[in-house]
Amino acid sequence: MPVIKVAFIGGGSFQWSPKITTDLVLSSELSGSCLVLQDINSEALELTYPLARRIAEEAGTNWHVSATTSRDAALDGADYVILSIRVGGVEAMRADLEIPLRYGIHQTVGDTVGPGGLSRALRHIPVAVEIARDMEKRCPGAWLINLTNPMSTICRAVAKVTSVPIIGLCHEVVDTIHWLASLFGVKPEDICLQAAGINHFAWILKMQVGGKDGFTLLRDYLSKYAPLECAFQIDEEDWRSSFEDHRVVKFLLFQRYGTFPAAGDRHIIEFFPWFLTEATGWGRRYGVLPTTYEFRQQELKHYQEEARRMLAQEGPLPLTRSKEQVAGIIAALATGNPARFVINFPNRGQVTNLPLDAVVESFAYVGAGGVEPICVGPLPPAIQELIMGHVLRQEMIVEAALRGDRELALRALSGDPLVSNWESVPQMLDEMLAANREYLPQFG
Repeated sequence: MPVIKVAFIGGGSFQWSPKITTDLVLSSELSGSCLVLQDINSEALELTYPLARRIAEEAGTNWHVSATTSRDAALDGADYVILSIRVGGVEAMRADLEIPLRYGIHQTVGDTVGPGGLSRALRHIPVAVEIARDMEKRCPGAWLINLTNPMSTICRAVAKVTSVPIIGLCHEVVDTIHWLASLFGVKPEDICLQAAGINHFAWILKMQVGGKDGFTLLRDYLSKYAPLECAFQIDEEDWRSSFEDHRVVKFLLFQRYGTFPAAGDRHIIEFFPWFLTEATGWGRRYGVLPTTYEFRQQELKHYQEEARRMLAQEGPLPLTRSKEQVAGIIAALATGNPARFVINFPNRGQVTNLPLDAVVESFAYVGAGGVEPICVGPLPPAIQELIMGHVLRQEMIVEAALRGDRELALRALSGDPLVSNWESVPQMLDEMLAANREYLPQFG
């Protein structure tokens, strides 16, 4: 059994640290390995570190867990680096959401596309690249497993300017598979599908459900249930409502394009210009509630309280593997036993009508040979058209973040589908740059 070192950059995350720690230490094929939680927030580590140690001890797989605020110490000799950071914390997201709102732009997530996605990318890309360059010095050859949004632009920047091999992981496609299994009354492993696109905007191109055509089954379902007639309730005061997925948008897009989106509605809706409008109640017509800074604060508090509850719990913790792919990918790379995952990875030809090197989301085999993407060929023309503009804007955003180029950022933002008032974009961008000044040294 291989003994490895895993460095978790952002290991003070109340949401991710307990979950990923559990998945790792339950990987018995990696028994005796080391996990280092690193975070610049020492107070957060004071909660996640003892919890991680307890999880490891109860798993009984001899994983050694430690914690540090030193990134250098965490990276030294690491074999795998997990990246889950939030530059500026929740407070920095306030500008991502509230400045665009003053210009009439409502965002249901605000971390991938739209003004919020651009603002977040400008903050996170330089830090991610700096970490990757530290990896080149302190743990050359180590894999970077990125969980941080905006997924596509962070992965693209690291792959573009460093030699660090990077895999981006998101649970949206996996969650969609599990939901489809529930809808059809089968097990997730009974669903075989082909999916491709970009993060938070991947599409299911083909699907078999227990040997039957999945798209035919979806059409049969829709012959009985109209998407907009599905019953759903939105509690405007509950932060959880902004994270619920009623699948209305996915069904409507399937009816229009004949291809099924593989992410949650709250993400998908931001890639289009016509869903988040005043006429739709800013998405409420489709069961989607825009997120707010206050909701993000409440979400953080929820995960913090959940971590505290776990640490204080008497008796054994109920340790089970989550649906996240991090531990599985690390185990596949470390042991050489190949397995199939859905990942974000530079396009090496797996999607033939998207630009080479653009970060695409698709299935791949991961094992002793690293990553072997599964070729899906070309996307349907209508889906290619929907995605291509976002890919080209992502490339502009990456360059703007790396070079501190305001004009390039302005051009990228001006073409974003959520922007309706073209004339207001320069002022809105300048307000966001000013609000993020502390985290944007590249802009001078």
